[in-house]
Amino acid sequence: MKHLSFFLTLFLLASNAIAQPSNDYQNSRPKVGVVLGGGGAKGASHIGVLKYIEELGIPVDYVAGTSMGSIIGGLYAMGYDPDEMTQLISNIPWNEYIGNKIDRSTMSAENRWRNSTMALNVPFSLESLKKKNPDATFINSLPSAYVNNSALINLFNDLCIGYLESMDFDQMPIPFACVATDLITGEEVVLREGVVPQAMRASMAIPGVFSPIVIGDKVLVDGGLVNNFPADVLHEMGADIIIGVEVTSEKTWTAEMLQSLPRVMARLLTNVTNAKRKENRALCDIHIIPDISGYGMLSFTPDAIDTLVIRGYKKAQEYHDQLMAVKHLMDEAAGHPVSKELHAPRSLNLMNDSVMISEININGIDASHDRWMIRKGGLRPGNRYSKKEIEKAVNIYRGTGCFDDITYNIIEIDSLHKGSLNKLSENYALTINMKPAKPNVMGLGVRYDTEEGAALLLNVGFNEKAFSGHKFNITAKLSYNPRISAKYTYSRHSLANFNIFYELRNEHYKDRYNYISFVNFHYYQQKLGVSVSQFHLLNMVLSGGAYLLTTTYDKLGLDAESEFLPFLEHNRQAVPFLEFQYDNLDDAYFAKHGIYGKIRGELSFDIDTSQYNSQSISLAFQSHITPWDGKVTIIPQVYGRILWGSEKYYNLRNIYGGEVAGRHYEHQLPFIGINYAQDGAPIMGVLRCDLRYNFYRKHYLTAMYNILWENYSFFTTYSHGAGLKYSYNTALGPVSLTGQWDSLTQKFSAYFSFGYTF
Repeated sequence: MKHLSFFLTLFLLASNAIAQPSNDYQNSRPKVGVVLGGGGAKGASHIGVLKYIEELGIPVDYVAGTSMGSIIGGLYAMGYDPDEMTQLISNIPWNEYIGNKIDRSTMSAENRWRNSTMALNVPFSLESLKKKNPDATFINSLPSAYVNNSALINLFNDLCIGYLESMDFDQMPIPFACVATDLITGEEVVLREGVVPQAMRASMAIPGVFSPIVIGDKVLVDGGLVNNFPADVLHEMGADIIIGVEVTSEKTWTAEMLQSLPRVMARLLTNVTNAKRKENRALCDIHIIPDISGYGMLSFTPDAIDTLVIRGYKKAQEYHDQLMAVKHLMDEAAGHPVSKELHAPRSLNLMNDSVMISEININGIDASHDRWMIRKGGLRPGNRYSKKEIEKAVNIYRGTGCFDDITYNIIEIDSLHKGSLNKLSENYALTINMKPAKPNVMGLGVRYDTEEGAALLLNVGFNEKAFSGHKFNITAKLSYNPRISAKYTYSRHSLANFNIFYELRNEHYKDRYNYISFVNFHYYQQKLGVSVSQFHLLNMVLSGGAYLLTTTYDKLGLDAESEFLPFLEHNRQAVPFLEFQYDNLDDAYFAKHGIYGKIRGELSFDIDTSQYNSQSISLAFQSHITPWDGKVTIIPQVYGRILWGSEKYYNLRNIYGGEVAGRHYEHQLPFIGINYAQDGAPIMGVLRCDLRYNFYRKHYLTAMYNILWENYSFFTTYSHGAGLKYSYNTALGPVSLTGQWDSLTQKFSAYFSFGYTF
């Protein structure tokens, strides 16, 4: 009966169209609209349906969508064909966009430190303390969602070149509309004008996951909350024939299936919009529901996308007769075969194309910072740029940590100056919009290992995310070896960072005496100093300064005749230093590519006496090589320290041992095979090579071997250590279990750790 009604409708429409003069067929022929429902990654099946519709030659006059349907529909309305969209959706690294990740190589040194030590970083404002706004509490200052606007807005902008100005969506190659929900009123908002990528982004802003989009006085989120299948919008646009594609499950829900929060929320949303969905289904002349079983909203892998596209295509084939009836009606009304027609130039795809940038404008920062920003980003007016070059500049700006949102758009200069959207230009203006971050940040890190036990890291940075000016940072490590540090920084982007720092350590550890018995050491240490460091050099940290170091050992528990006693005297040192560090690793813990290197020189002058001065040079080097970007990573490493002058004080002597470099002393060298600290020769080095195998997703197995070289005045010694480590990469830091052996004791030992290293 449904098919009979459909063909009768087509017959009446055809009779009316044929009765009109042939030269008016464009105005009189029935208009075809396609409505695409929401569904996350499952919406890839929309592409398969559109592909089959195109192959049949059915012209699409209107497109409307919600959420993922708005993205697919918006791209189609801008002229992208189904094959292009399949490639785009498959190749986009959705996890990076959803996770709002920043390339580590573009991060500032402060951001790298935070990301490699803190499991949680929360920006906040002090407005509530100033009592300017009674609602500006700490809780209210937290982010509105897990993912902010910038990454996805920029992605959509890259795909919409030529349609980045406010416009009537009827002026697009195919007239377009999408649906969002106004958080203030709870009402449906149909977007048929404005900025196309902004509308698409608003339509898919899942509350709590993606931050809302503010347009005028409306705060917009996912349209699926009110109308996930907007066939009624197509009808209002003027569509006579509506083809609907809905990616919803037709399964019957049971109590057993509703045992998880995501399923409960999904079902609740379905129930809320069920009445609207039924009404809109009734408006469809052809209603297609592809098979999406086995896939979810986040199934964005290339294989999943390809499979869903194929399923959409095959499902559309089942409606061949009904679709061909629409095709015959269009041909008869036109008087000749018809097909897809674009009414305006299709958009450019910056992911594949490049454009000539003749103007560069930066909004949201002090005018005095413009030149520094443009120079740091490597952008110059008068050059052609693709997404890769522009995104690199934006990532450098994001890497400073000073901005919450950095979005950019590329507008035709002719359009910008003349207000015309009739054709795409050869010259474009790049505008980068920056939203300053909340100036303060609070961080939390957790760790447990078998050498030190449980540890908690607390950090507060006041004004840390300001681009320049006065900043204050305080960090406390709560553990068996507590530590507290504070740093004041005055930043001048045109000059450098000027720092004053203080640190207090309370350290307990064990040292192996003559490789036979252990001696327990306990010391207090204070450090007060000043330094100058570069403002922001990619991958490099150059700093120099001086500090006062005061060390006091607790000698209780040591024998009165212990030969350690002469080295454990209270001492005060004045220490000028210079340090250079280079780091372009793509990950702090499981890097596949890149180099880490550090060299540090120090001069230690005894304040109380001039008899015990010393000098030292420390070196650390790692290289990560992953042939063919495969699963095996080769990690050659070198660590060393040369000490000359007096060795009077134990805290200045060379120390090695353990997996963590700098565990009990800043200059402590790591050595696989032992879990304790060991004093070494004045000249010593560690040669090490790791082979790491990523055998399944976030699981790793690492074989490690190192050689310790110690040079004393009259002889040289060599020691060996080896280990096998299993690691799993979690959101709170790596979980690792190491079995190891060393030639010093010729014994096996184990080491377990969980969390980031600090």
